[in-house]
Amino acid sequence: MTQILDRIDVHSHGFPEAYLRSLCKRYPEKASLQEPCDGKPLIAYWSRAPLPAWDSATRLREMERDQVQTEVLSAPTIYTHLDDDSSLFCRMLNDFQAELARIAPGRFRSFVHLPVNSIPESLKELARWKDRSEAAGVVFGSNMGGVYPGDPSLLPIWEAIDKLMMPVLIHPVTPPARYGPVVPTILQFPLDSVTAATSILYSGLFERFPGLKIIIPHLGGFLPFVRERLDMAADIAGFPPGQGQDLPKNPSAYVDRFYYDMAQGFNRPAFDCCRAVAGIDHILYGTDHFFLEDPWRPRLNAFIDDLPLSLRDRVAILRGNAERILR
Repeated sequence: MTQILDRIDVHSHGFPEAYLRSLCKRYPEKASLQEPCDGKPLIAYWSRAPLPAWDSATRLREMERDQVQTEVLSAPTIYTHLDDDSSLFCRMLNDFQAELARIAPGRFRSFVHLPVNSIPESLKELARWKDRSEAAGVVFGSNMGGVYPGDPSLLPIWEAIDKLMMPVLIHPVTPPARYGPVVPTILQFPLDSVTAATSILYSGLFERFPGLKIIIPHLGGFLPFVRERLDMAADIAGFPPGQGQDLPKNPSAYVDRFYYDMAQGFNRPAFDCCRAVAGIDHILYGTDHFFLEDPWRPRLNAFIDDLPLSLRDRVAILRGNAERILR
């Protein structure tokens, strides 16, 4: 029986070995390598999480297993270090992803990485991909060297993205300040997603660029849950400026403008909250797939299979919404 490949995974990662080796050589204080052994690939440790080197055959087998037709690839580690080497690293990742899309048509697409510490270099990189079918959109970090997506310094990049009608995945990274003993990827990543999304809301980007399509992973962190809390400064006088008071609508009114992927979203109350806030047409199939032998994508598939969804809503989540917003 032929396997039905009916899913577009908007949140999956690929780390070429050359990139991981260069990363660890350039930033030895932040990253370390574990050389291939016992049949496992090279692994880099970044933010204390293991990043395996890319293996096409393994990934394609996993996609068949999980009924995934297309993965949109990204490598958000690029945004935790921004310096004179960022342009080179971004080109390396973008070229790698585009080559995968070329040799396996229909199986891979690319979220483009930008050296946001340099506006001219970012605009140059966007121009390089503006007419290339491999590029489905752009990926940003939840913060990029401590700069959040709503920062005014990034407006020229947002303007270019808007003109190209590219969706943007805001992927979480470690926040500038870390607290407590828990590994950042577990709790601080979703926290930084909420901070990033709120910076976008408060900056008025959705008013300035009404056509923007922005994806927040992991069902928005806990953004849908705290939607009304975003209005605190608009409700009560005395807060510092720039906290949404000058928007034509309350900040909470813009939360349903975001799109939300379901990575690690196999939790019915969290899913129901996101659906209530944003609606089915703003929920995407995305899995955060890249770890060796991780159970997340099969577990998410089982969770979605058990949801009481109409055929129309199921298709919308698995691929229809992605087909609508990806370039």
